[in-house]
Amino acid sequence: MNMGVDPLTLAVVRGGLEQIAEEMDLTMQRTAFSPVISEANDFANGIYEASTGEVVAQGRWGLALFIGVMQFTTQAVLKEICKAEMEDGDVFFVNDPYSGGTHLMDVGMVKPFFYEGELFVFLANRGHWPDIGGMVPGGFAASTTEVFQEGLRIPPVKLYSRGKLNEGLLRLVLANVRVPSERRGDIQAHLAAFEVGEHQLKKL
Repeated sequence: MNMGVDPLTLAVVRGGLEQIAEEMDLTMQRTAFSPVISEANDFANGIYEASTGEVVAQGRWGLALFIGVMQFTTQAVLKEICKAEMEDGDVFFVNDPYSGGTHLMDVGMVKPFFYEGELFVFLANRGHWPDIGGMVPGGFAASTTEVFQEGLRIPPVKLYSRGKLNEGLLRLVLANVRVPSERRGDIQAHLAAFEVGEHQLKKL
């Protein structure tokens, strides 16, 4: 079927999108406070389709497993929050294993990217935080019998609304983790990757 895009243009656009995802990876890796992210590469970044939440491009520096999983995270955000309610500057926060997550320490963020006033794609990333609360530091305890003992469970919620931080939500999260100053730094790393992704998408 002829989609109206010649192979050369398709290759250039594909390469450009993959490069953007890789730049997001490197930004997150270099700015994260968590050594699990910066040293062990337990993170990922990707670009996801606006209507279905399916993978468009992925970075190659992070954990390959997360790329497919983040598709389900993006789709969970789409299910919970109507696209008509999403605005430029919104950022969604989620680690719930039952909403496209893995385990609670893998914290994900999803940001709708708008171009000329229209929702164009979603940017998403995920990083393993060394702690998300729970009965033991790090969240791994053989004696746990339910998810509530493992740490703070976050369904898809807005961390930023039209670029404005939800201070109450941030305080709630940081009050339930060990070494909150480092987790604040990891949040900034997630957001820095989004800034790079948005800037490069606009250029492309």
